[in-house]
Amino acid sequence: MTLTTLTRRRLAAAGIATASALAFLPAGQADAAPAIVVHARSHIGEQGGSCKEFVQRMYNETHANDLQPGYWTAYVNAGYHLVAKSAVVPGDIIQETDTSSHTTGIHTAIVTGDPAGATIRVVDSNWVGHNTVGEHAYDPDAHAASKGGKAYYWHK
Repeated sequence: MTLTTLTRRRLAAAGIATASALAFLPAGQADAAPAIVVHARSHIGEQGGSCKEFVQRMYNETHANDLQPGYWTAYVNAGYHLVAKSAVVPGDIIQETDTSSHTTGIHTAIVTGDPAGATIRVVDSNWVGHNTVGEHAYDPDAHAASKGGKAYYWHK
């Protein structure tokens, strides 16, 4: 029996299995870095444009369906659903937007690591340098709040 990282977290959170018990089960193949993460990392140091453009391009180059422009409906239409910050896994997308209409983007990133407290490891563009792709850890909730918005965590 194999379990993905997300399944392991959900079982532990629901009290169905303890973290120590889950450690004895083999990891699933889904624990390997998703194609979008591998592809995005291959562009580190390059010019990626705006954060949203970069994430949209990485998605479109690694998925059969296209991620359309927009900061909310684009993810819903592509089959994503919202998850808690603590449940994100590599390959998920963080979208920071305004809290009312979700039409003003603040920042967009691809999750590359599991949450470590308040911070999450991501790959994105326009953070480490102007329109430059990089990988770093940051706190999406604090960043979005500092700009008057909110961070949303999208999983597919």
